[in-house]
Amino acid sequence: MSKTKLDSVKEKQEDDEDLKFKDFRDKLEFPIFKKIKFKENDDFQCTIIYDSRKYDFHLKEGFGFSCFIKFKDMKILFDTGGNQKDFFYNIDKLNISLDSITHVVFSHQHWDHTAGFEQVLKKVSSTTKIYLPYKFNSSLSKKIPSFLEEINIVKDFEQIDKDCYSAVLKGSSMVLTECCSVYEQFLIFNGSKGLVIFTGCGHPGVERILRYVKKEISEPVDLLIGGFHLHHSFGSTIDKIAKEVKSLGVKRIAPCHCTGEKAIATFQEMYQEDCYVLGVGSTLDINND
Repeated sequence: MSKTKLDSVKEKQEDDEDLKFKDFRDKLEFPIFKKIKFKENDDFQCTIIYDSRKYDFHLKEGFGFSCFIKFKDMKILFDTGGNQKDFFYNIDKLNISLDSITHVVFSHQHWDHTAGFEQVLKKVSSTTKIYLPYKFNSSLSKKIPSFLEEINIVKDFEQIDKDCYSAVLKGSSMVLTECCSVYEQFLIFNGSKGLVIFTGCGHPGVERILRYVKKEISEPVDLLIGGFHLHHSFGSTIDKIAKEVKSLGVKRIAPCHCTGEKAIATFQEMYQEDCYVLGVGSTLDINND
């Protein structure tokens, strides 16, 4: 089948974008990992447990996302990555004890965020609070151990604790060749420098998540961290979204997981030293960095 003129134009556009990206990558120290030594008196930190890149080469990486968030008296496990064995290996090496976790939050039901779902929940305390998004997978929900005392289903916006909130928006995801809807939960913290937003995959769109948060809480956004779901996006789409994120007043950014290298490079160029490219084993001291 012969190529149409439109096909040729699209191919040239993709080639130009790839060359532009390669030229920019060559100028960067890429990836740039941030790690701050853990201190017991630091009241707001995030440690990456599972991601597609790693900071500590003694740990395991893979497609998926999980992080440990320490905020005041809360110890939050946000997602559990894409491989059960590697997740447990990493938390053991990072000295993260599941029975000390106060909250377990699953962003959404996809496999790369829920590995070892049942096994993880069997190892937390009976008083650990579980947060699931609206219309979470019923097969997974049935595996929740009966000894857990508090299971929360988040439908829109709610307060979890002082200065900590959860919200859910409907997004879309490609499964094979079909586009399916998925409800995704994200976390919002009111830190000392402004709001900090954690996303698992960003299926609803990070720009939409930001607009929603700004509507609910009238505080500036200090940091956006997590997956932004741009790994299959064209450069023009990435540029547009990055500019919108910046225009919405986000001061710092930490793209992970499904953001993709092209998008990470774009955010690095835009945010410079305020863009943190994290990896498995890196710890970000959010209030003090």
